[in-house]
Amino acid sequence: MKSRSLFTVLLSVTLIGLGVFLILSNFGIISVEISELVSKNWPLLFVIIGLKWFIGGILPGKNGSWTFGSFFIIYGLLVVLGKYDVLDFGFGDIWSLWPLLLIYIGFNSLLFAKGKGEKGKRVKIFTVGNSSSSKDYGKNHKTFVGDQNFSEENWTVEPLQMWTGVGDYYFDFTKAYIPDAETPISIKGWVGDIRMLMPEHLAFQVVASVNVGEIQVVDKKSDGLKKEVVYQTPNYEDATKKLTINLQFQVGDIRIDRV
Repeated sequence: MKSRSLFTVLLSVTLIGLGVFLILSNFGIISVEISELVSKNWPLLFVIIGLKWFIGGILPGKNGSWTFGSFFIIYGLLVVLGKYDVLDFGFGDIWSLWPLLLIYIGFNSLLFAKGKGEKGKRVKIFTVGNSSSSKDYGKNHKTFVGDQNFSEENWTVEPLQMWTGVGDYYFDFTKAYIPDAETPISIKGWVGDIRMLMPEHLAFQVVASVNVGEIQVVDKKSDGLKKEVVYQTPNYEDATKKLTINLQFQVGDIRIDRV
């Protein structure tokens, strides 16, 4: 149990419970009232995910995004209120929340401009969950919920293709053995929190996109809805040793720093 984060355990148990309720409901084993209660409240999963990112964004030594987290909390609560007919709000009404971007920009300018610059220097080392040894690094991975940590000393970088429904990722390429070749790395999913550390002179290219969230690759930053950042180091085209990274998430918080 200690090898998994509290967030992973909480979300996994919630999903299992939701699945059991839905199966029992389909077979008529539980009452209509309980089935209706679950169907109206399952969007609280969005709130749980949002709380994880919000807390990680405001606590020292943690990774997260208070903007992304608070957006998810607000969205999840509004969907639940819509299901109870308190408000006229559904899943497709996410675009009506775009004014929150103005609020986030204002708060970032007033309160967190300096703090975010310092935050980039902090690193959270996740306990290894689904991928715990270098022998797994060259394989394709598909998991619904999980944490991925690539920070072992002298771990070997190999072509990697990963998909996760909800997951945290930490890559420390300063500790890695990187072969003298072009190595593709593709990470996709629904909800993801990605942190990468790059050696100062390593050549790499990043194409990162999120429908909702925040992206920062070295000195290029973008946040909000349907954002994409394309970054390429000056020595990428001529280098024989280089990484080609593709990151795609529906909701995500992506940060890549050079050290």
